[in-house]
Amino acid sequence: MELPYTVVFEPPSRTELRALLRMRGHWVAALIVAVAIGAAYLLASVARADSAVAVAVVPLSLDSRPAGASVWLDGRQRGATPLQLQVDPGAHRVVLKQPYSIEQHYALDVGASGASLDAALWRPRPIVSHLRPALPGATLADARLLRDGQLGLAIALPPGDELEAWQLDARSGALQPLLAPVAGHQLAFAPDGRHLAYLGPEVGPSPPQAGRAATRGWPAEAPANLVWLVTLDGTVGTHVAAWRPPLEPTEALVDVSWSPDAQRLLVMATQPLDGGQALSRAWLLDANDQQSAQMLSLPSQVVPGSAAWSPDGSHVAFVAHAQQINALCLLGLDGSFRYVADLDPGSTAPLAYPAASWSDDSQRLLFVAPHQHLPGTAFDWLGDAAQHALYVATLDQPTPLGLADTRLDQAAYREDGQVLGLWRATPDSPLHLRLNDGSGASGQDLLELPLLAGSQYAATWDLAHAELVIASRATGGGTDFWLARLGADDAP
Repeated sequence: MELPYTVVFEPPSRTELRALLRMRGHWVAALIVAVAIGAAYLLASVARADSAVAVAVVPLSLDSRPAGASVWLDGRQRGATPLQLQVDPGAHRVVLKQPYSIEQHYALDVGASGASLDAALWRPRPIVSHLRPALPGATLADARLLRDGQLGLAIALPPGDELEAWQLDARSGALQPLLAPVAGHQLAFAPDGRHLAYLGPEVGPSPPQAGRAATRGWPAEAPANLVWLVTLDGTVGTHVAAWRPPLEPTEALVDVSWSPDAQRLLVMATQPLDGGQALSRAWLLDANDQQSAQMLSLPSQVVPGSAAWSPDGSHVAFVAHAQQINALCLLGLDGSFRYVADLDPGSTAPLAYPAASWSDDSQRLLFVAPHQHLPGTAFDWLGDAAQHALYVATLDQPTPLGLADTRLDQAAYREDGQVLGLWRATPDSPLHLRLNDGSGASGQDLLELPLLAGSQYAATWDLAHAELVIASRATGGGTDFWLARLGADDAP
């Protein structure tokens, strides 16, 4: 079959062949350039990947007391404490297991610079002790946890116008006297346990060698108008200064508390007014040169012993009481003041322990309170609206944030930012320690404390040493104090 057209092939001329060869050189050069660019891009990508891997891996340090706990990180066993690991930044789950302690779960948020966890492991059965005064016939007026795990005890001597200070070793039970009898009340321990302050009348302290007999000439129920500062040198308390605030004729000092660094004190005074009202004032006092500045004035009574300093010493939370109102307040050392929340109401002031707990970065204040309402709105304290919730107040927000409804009575931040709290099913039930996540929405009971607290109770925490002190209203009046030791490294 013939095609309707003819194909004619003509060989290329020499000129055309030379042009084609020149073009092939250009193609080869272009191919070489493309390969070089691709290789450079691949090397750069590998370098960037290596750099990203190097930046992503950060150190995680894990330790426990006692040491030797098995570490499970994100479901994988990685060794025993103390342990150094390299991990990616972000959220991680850590489980610590030790034969003589309960299994403890931590939620860690590892930042770009790494993180560390020093966990105090808990024994399956806590050791709970009823704290007693150091002297028979005396009264235990206050018990405070100190930074080294010891306890500071304030002992009131009959008829009630004298105080002594003692230190209790929580493990051995050994007692050590710190301050001979003084005329006064409301004794405050600095967190370091080396500084004391108390409120007293205008009467000089007895010489250390004079002992208790020298105090009998002091007037009973003398008004407190001086702040006495004491430094502990060895086992002897030495009075170093006395500060006189500018009080009104009917005004008296009611509370004093130390900053975390023991450099400043917050001093409170109250003046009774007609109709059962009161006016309170606060001063910030420098412990070294006794320079002072008035910080605020409130139309209510400050609850003695309720001050909670932020770890950086920039703010103080405390409770104010007026008629049926118990209010959580926040005072900044820059002079700022905030009415944070209403706590449970009552005709009497709550127990003299802090009603809130600070985060380690001093930015968040955690507390339990009834559901909050705007000022001026109706509030039925006996209705469903009185259900409690877990709240957090931050320094940059004017109102606290409700995290979740809760049955907790008190709460504190744990090392990893989760929430530990105390609760009981009924007023006649034992206390339980409960762990909640950071939102407060879910949780589990960790331990039961063999302790039946009274109708009202409060607690102060030292989670670094796995200790808490619980204060409870005694049936016949007064206050009972209990020490709960949770640490698995405690002596049995």
